[in-house]
Amino acid sequence: MSPDSERAEAVRAVFDEWARNGTADGMERRHMRLARLMMRRITLPKDTRVLEVGCGLGWIARMLESRMPEGAFVGIDPSQEMILAARRSCRDLANALFAPAAAEQIPWAGDYFTRVISIESAYYWADLNRAAREIYRVCAFGGSFHILINYYDGNPYSEGWDADLGVALHRLDAEGWAAKFRQAGFRDVTTDTIPDDSPIPKDRPPEQIKRRIGLQETGALYVTGSKPSLPRPKQPRRSRRFNPFRILR
Repeated sequence: MSPDSERAEAVRAVFDEWARNGTADGMERRHMRLARLMMRRITLPKDTRVLEVGCGLGWIARMLESRMPEGAFVGIDPSQEMILAARRSCRDLANALFAPAAAEQIPWAGDYFTRVISIESAYYWADLNRAAREIYRVCAFGGSFHILINYYDGNPYSEGWDADLGVALHRLDAEGWAAKFRQAGFRDVTTDTIPDDSPIPKDRPPEQIKRRIGLQETGALYVTGSKPSLPRPKQPRRSRRFNPFRILR
């Protein structure tokens, strides 16, 4: 088994276990505020076609339902257990679909999704270059991608997450993440940080509270860019009407 395959299998096993033991249930609570702050920056026409890479239990689909009533939402996750839970929690959504898949092999036709989003998932991907190329492939011409992560080089308060999880994670700085998507073909790739103003529980140990404050004040890394639009077809040149008198002049 290759190192990338081993990484992917380890990540899948972790998320399967989180879905089974209830750990995943807290993701919506922990990430909702940051997700809302990010989504404020994204234009979502009512017919938007969204792909979420690393959809977990599907709470983003429920959050966006009212904003895109004529659109479609597809969520993928490497964890079969997460996908089963997402289908259960979103069974009343007519425009949502969930499928087990990795970011490196998205089971969809190219040039389709007008928005591709991923929240606290990108650092788990086994092959970042391949994942970025796949996201570019399925993104529609003129569409955009939006990545939000707290685990990045430049945020000291997220250091050690890999050791805590027992899984190898990708830790790049802002420019490193941007470069992956530029190399895949995206244009106008930019980075920013989004501070989190969620309430912090007072009953946590002081060290945890201190780390949480630092994490929220430093902010999550937001990476976004667009896929170039198709060039407009050239209009045929109008042929000049033949004028025999022009020859005689």
